[in-house]
Amino acid sequence: MNVCRGSRFLTVLLLGGMICALPGILQGQVNTEELEKGQGSVEFFNYEGPVTRIDSRAQIRGIGFTLGTAVRSGSLRSGSESRYFVIHGASGPEGPRLEADIFGLGAAVGVDHIRNLRLIIQGYLEGAYNYTAQDADLLAQYITIYNAVYRGNWQYFSAAYKQSVLRYLTQDKAGLSVRFNEWPGKTLMIIPLGIGTAGSLSAIDTTSISDAAVLDELRKDGDLGMDQRKDMVEFKEREAEEAEQEALRQQHAIAGETARIAAERAALEAEQARLAQEQAQAEAAGAQGRLSPEVAEQAAKELAAQEEAAQKREQALKEQEAALAAQREQAERLEAFAEQKRDEAQQDREQIAGDQQGLMDAAADPQPQVSTEAVPEDSSQAEPGSPEQAEVESRTGNAQGDTRDDGDRGEENSRDAPSQEEDPAEDAADQDGSEDAGEDERTAEAGATRDTGEADQEQSLVAVENAQVPGVVGMALTGSATSQGSVVKINPASGVELKRTGLTTINIRTVLLVDTQIIAVAGDGNGLRLVAIDPDTLEVLHQGEDRIHPESLLWVNGSDIYGIMVSEGNCYLARFDTALTRQAQSEIQVHPYGTILFQEHMLSTQDRDGKAVILDPMDLTEGR
Repeated sequence: MNVCRGSRFLTVLLLGGMICALPGILQGQVNTEELEKGQGSVEFFNYEGPVTRIDSRAQIRGIGFTLGTAVRSGSLRSGSESRYFVIHGASGPEGPRLEADIFGLGAAVGVDHIRNLRLIIQGYLEGAYNYTAQDADLLAQYITIYNAVYRGNWQYFSAAYKQSVLRYLTQDKAGLSVRFNEWPGKTLMIIPLGIGTAGSLSAIDTTSISDAAVLDELRKDGDLGMDQRKDMVEFKEREAEEAEQEALRQQHAIAGETARIAAERAALEAEQARLAQEQAQAEAAGAQGRLSPEVAEQAAKELAAQEEAAQKREQALKEQEAALAAQREQAERLEAFAEQKRDEAQQDREQIAGDQQGLMDAAADPQPQVSTEAVPEDSSQAEPGSPEQAEVESRTGNAQGDTRDDGDRGEENSRDAPSQEEDPAEDAADQDGSEDAGEDERTAEAGATRDTGEADQEQSLVAVENAQVPGVVGMALTGSATSQGSVVKINPASGVELKRTGLTTINIRTVLLVDTQIIAVAGDGNGLRLVAIDPDTLEVLHQGEDRIHPESLLWVNGSDIYGIMVSEGNCYLARFDTALTRQAQSEIQVHPYGTILFQEHMLSTQDRDGKAVILDPMDLTEGR
């Protein structure tokens, strides 16, 4: 779906009587009285008049980024209530209800286009939760649609969110209006928070912002919103993989901690048995007169001190066991969350596949389309600023020649008087004196008006030139806080990226070139697997069936590939052929952080306790 097609973006509010399914558990009925107040299928109407100031995309994004970094630093409130502000609505447990950030637009804001509002939210998500620009952009699109769909639906919000969120909301401001002139002073957007912290893909709750009502809205576009829906499916699959990897890490830590606590408890029980025996012996000796009163008293004091120390150790062990139980529950929740995200992604994929088939069927058997759109008989008589006038400007171009929707720059029109409470960071993004930035934007816009045929010809020449360059294989990270990325091909002369694989979940820290194949570890929605990639086309040739531990490296010996596989929660060393079929598996369990050294006809690695062991490199049996 083109989220900024022309001058507007279609967003449908819920129809009366619909039941809203909350993530996993809660259900609340839509407030039909509010929805019956003429709220049917409506459009986002953006400002289309003369522009008095042009701000760069970096300036507009910076508004949100500044607010986000403050929240990430621990602030619960940031910004100015007359301008842009955010409230971090985190609190303690309150059943399954959601926490949320509230992003408010004060009376003095100048944002007047949905594209620029999304850019501000994108910046906030980058600053507060360390999302990449690409992921933050996708989430910002869904967040604005979600808030428009549920605008003023108090019954939904009160059923979905905690009191720590609701106390800052009012029904007339909750959500996002579809009209830009109703944004200033009347907007409290809700950004639902997920289970993750900053740096996690699950910091924002994607289940809520991509629920059935939002997806139904996306499906109303001509292409059924395929691009945004596919991007969200891929995002959820990465969420599932991230949660599963974290669950595996925690399970490994739990296993080690469980063994340590068990050993310490066994030692404590032996100590307590010894103390009980010595206590009995001392009492017997005292009764038989074999100890003087002074010696007996001293022995009793020493035994009492040792018993007190043993009791403190017992209490510490109980606390450690309680913490371990909580960690085990957290690992189980992560596994359940990963399964939930995989299920959501699978359901969305099936719906997308059905919609694609429908589009193909429609293309094979086209039917005449009759427009039912109401167009004013005399466009010139439409009231300025009315929906009809906005529709006319969208189709014919406005009188001022405003082409803001067609470029990739951002602007914020400053129609309102500057607020006396403006934050310096916001003022930098809103000030009228941005002459250099404005001049750059105007120059770029002028350049964009050159002959389309000339631009197409230039692009074609570049494409041909790139196609003739073989390219160097490289790896590109998907974010600054992850080791996941994609295989790319780079023009060695210009440094321009020529091609990129569709996989974005490759562990770029362990990639091999074996027999003209790129061998890597990547997620496929069901865990990590070995994958083989064609270095020329960057297409996936085949993938293995065995699950690979997220911390595993890969090693090659001749045409044999070695990695650490996971089976029933335990780690084993495995040998694979170039078809990624497992040829051998170690009998002993190995350490997930282990490594391999090949020496003569042996290999050395580490067992689950970290002890160095020797294995046969072919059948992986332990050396004698």
